Amino acid sequence: MDIGFSVIVFLLQIFIGILFAILSVYLGLRFYDKMTKGIDEIKELKRGNPAVAIILAALILSIGNIVQQGVKQFDNILLKGVSLPLFIVSFILAIVHLGIVILIAILTIYIAIRILDSMTVGIDELGEIKKGNVAVAILVASVVYLVSLVVSGAIGDISNLSIFNPETIASMLGL
Repeated sequence: MDIGFSVIVFLLQIFIGILFAILSVYLGLRFYDKMTKGIDEIKELKRGNPAVAIILAALILSIGNIVQQGVKQFDNILLKGVSLPLFIVSFILAIVHLGIVILIAILTIYIAIRILDSMTVGIDELGEIKKGNVAVAILVASVVYLVSLVVSGAIGDISNLSIFNPETIASMLGL
């Protein structure tokens, strides 16, 4: 394999990884903001609310934990030393794969928060977090992060699906 091609793929992977990390954190925080109608997270952070800071940090770390598995698989999906058409197919599949991973990260964290909310009858987690209740924030943050650990383990197996095999897709396209 050509060393120049390897360097280009390496730099592309770093760029895509950074881009998707920023995008996933942005989307995750926007989704959380929509989910928490009664809390203005930026205002609460400026006010020094540690509970909000704990939750936002847990969301960022959890999304990053899940998405990093997708970025790791980027290398597995991109085949090196292949023809340009197969490389393009591989690249597109890698981008689609990362997009799916971001959606999975955001949805699983959302589901985890909703399940915790239904399990803890008598506690308004969002209300407590808005009031600065660090204990509740740590509980919610722990559940969110635990879910991300479990989900990130499964994410590594997604790229093994034939839909993410560039050769399968290329043969379907007649390349």
